[in-house]
Amino acid sequence: MTTRSELEQIKFALDQAAIVAITDVSGRITYANDKFCEISKYSRDELIGQDHRIISSGFHPPEFIRDLWRTIAQGRVWRGELRNLAKDGSIYWVDTTIVPSVDDEGRPTQYLAIRYDITLQKRQEAERQKEAALRALGQMAAVVAHEVRNPLAGIRGGAQIIRDVVEPGSEAHQIAAEIVQRVDALNSVVEDILVFSRHRELRRAPLDITAFLQDLVKSARFDPQLAQARIRIDAPPLVYAAADVDQLRIVFGNLLANAAQATPGGGDIGISARLDDAGHVVIEIADSGPGLPAEVAEKIFEPFFTTKARGSGLGLPTARRFVEAHGGTLELMNRPGGAVARVTLPVHG
Repeated sequence: MTTRSELEQIKFALDQAAIVAITDVSGRITYANDKFCEISKYSRDELIGQDHRIISSGFHPPEFIRDLWRTIAQGRVWRGELRNLAKDGSIYWVDTTIVPSVDDEGRPTQYLAIRYDITLQKRQEAERQKEAALRALGQMAAVVAHEVRNPLAGIRGGAQIIRDVVEPGSEAHQIAAEIVQRVDALNSVVEDILVFSRHRELRRAPLDITAFLQDLVKSARFDPQLAQARIRIDAPPLVYAAADVDQLRIVFGNLLANAAQATPGGGDIGISARLDDAGHVVIEIADSGPGLPAEVAEKIFEPFFTTKARGSGLGLPTARRFVEAHGGTLELMNRPGGAVARVTLPVHG
């Protein structure tokens, strides 16, 4: 017979390894161990008396949840993976087993849920899937570049000749000019796919962020999208990051282009750089546009998502991928009077 002391030891061992909760038959939480509080960011008092909708992320479809409840209501054990939402808004995954306690007639009297945090494993799985998708995309892009670029160059060359020999302003001139523009847009999409899918080891070196940003703005003046924008820089000297300058040119070129598109016809774009308390270089590009609609903000970093009539939808995903490869972060958020892109990078040295 198991003694009370032995039961307490078993409970202690279980609490060290697992997230444990007990609910009544209506689903109200009657017990939550320390690990449940730790991962959910809720206190025990906040959890007791609530049902598990308090940590629902809304990820699982209704039929999934109905199947879970149907299973345990019939006195059977349910096993599966759940994506939950902590109090601070962070997502976590748990491998879950729910065991009903039943009476003599087989009717559940309460439910014991034992969960294990698998957030790291799910993140690693997602990264593996992303890398596999990128490899496949890279192979496809290489074929597209080889098979499409040469014919496109021929089409563009022919259209240029027609455009240059026919009467300016004529219908033929307009059609030929449109063909040149469309071919250039297609070439741009192919190049975006190649850049997004290409894997290259970082070539890190000390980078003077202030000088880099000043050079970026000078180059931007030759871009028709940015020619009318009022760009100001607020970056103190002697701020250095450990960075691959070629990749950062692509990152900030995309962010500047987005800021310009948010302020068509000319607007204010502010670029700032500073050091934060955590030892990062923080660079922000703020525009005076209308800001990000909620439905756009949710998808803005998804590959091939775009709100533009023409565009690959790979500019921001590529920028985030390059920044994260540096060990940094890229966020887009609304602010009073527009939107801001915030990049953090490790400080050199």
